[in-house]
Amino acid sequence: MVDWDALEAGGIADARGRAGLVEYLDSLGFTAEQMIDAERRGRLFGLAGDTVGQSGPPDYTLHSAADALGVPVGEVAQAWRMLGLSVPSHDTPALSQADVDGLATWLQMRSYLGEPVDGFLRVLGATMARLAEAESSMIRLTQPDMWLGHTGDELTTARAWRMVAQYIPRIGAMIDAVHRQHQVSHRTFLEGLAGGPSASIVCGVGFADLTGFTALTQVLTSAELATLLTDFAGTVADVVHCDGGRVVKFIGDAVMWVSATGELLAKAAVDLVNHPKARETGLRVRAGVAYGEMIAINGDYFGTPVNLAARLVDAAAPKQVLASSCVRDQLSNWPATLQEPLTLKGFDKPVPAYELHSVADR
Repeated sequence: MVDWDALEAGGIADARGRAGLVEYLDSLGFTAEQMIDAERRGRLFGLAGDTVGQSGPPDYTLHSAADALGVPVGEVAQAWRMLGLSVPSHDTPALSQADVDGLATWLQMRSYLGEPVDGFLRVLGATMARLAEAESSMIRLTQPDMWLGHTGDELTTARAWRMVAQYIPRIGAMIDAVHRQHQVSHRTFLEGLAGGPSASIVCGVGFADLTGFTALTQVLTSAELATLLTDFAGTVADVVHCDGGRVVKFIGDAVMWVSATGELLAKAAVDLVNHPKARETGLRVRAGVAYGEMIAINGDYFGTPVNLAARLVDAAAPKQVLASSCVRDQLSNWPATLQEPLTLKGFDKPVPAYELHSVADR
């Protein structure tokens, strides 16, 4: 039974006039206190979904979390910042038990693995932020009722948010499963490379992007642009993985990947540039590839080969693959044409490069 007087006394404006929303929340088991607190935060319409989406009730302040973990409060605040999260007042309840357990795992890992764990924490935060943005984009495109400004009705938006939020725990389980698969895959990839237990590895690196993308943004609708980028990302991932490589990251309309050998690297690049789907849609892809020793750290790759591949893709023409000499040295039987030395930003001397052709041209 809804206590209307208690709700209105607690600060819920026009509680009876919002009976549909209040009765819906009551049917889900929310108490008057929870509703009053949500109203105070301007989120009464979001309470049904917010509760499912949160990691748990905010039982800890930064101070009490630090006490539970046995570390200074500043260390907890710094970890929260490394995760890319807003740091609340030290005395404001903001962390759940799950949050504190997660920080305990970070501390245990750091005591065993050392300072690189802090870099991992930053990567984790950035990855989760990107995942949350991808989820939000997906919802914006498919579930307009999630936005109160669209529906003008709190109950409709509350039901829509509750329905979507129920996927959040399931996505968490999906992330765990996919993470384990990627751990095995990346471990296998590293074991196939030359080198020992250090940050330095020797492999191939490639960049590919869409030429004329800026012009496309002027003529395509937002929905068409989203579809194009989604299809491009899917095609790139399929090609790179099929050719034995690993996608490192997408950067707007560009992709960076790594391959264990020069031949696998070249095959992925040529397959991307000549992919049937690109031809069907009129997309013009270009690529730049290099090979050599680089640093693998915090989920990314750094070094001269990376810089060279990035400059080569900028110099490539549409539907062209430009390769460094180190790649060409591994491809004695691959059809290639020596180019005029290229003047590339960041390189003191002109750089020799080769255009790689399709395997059909061998």
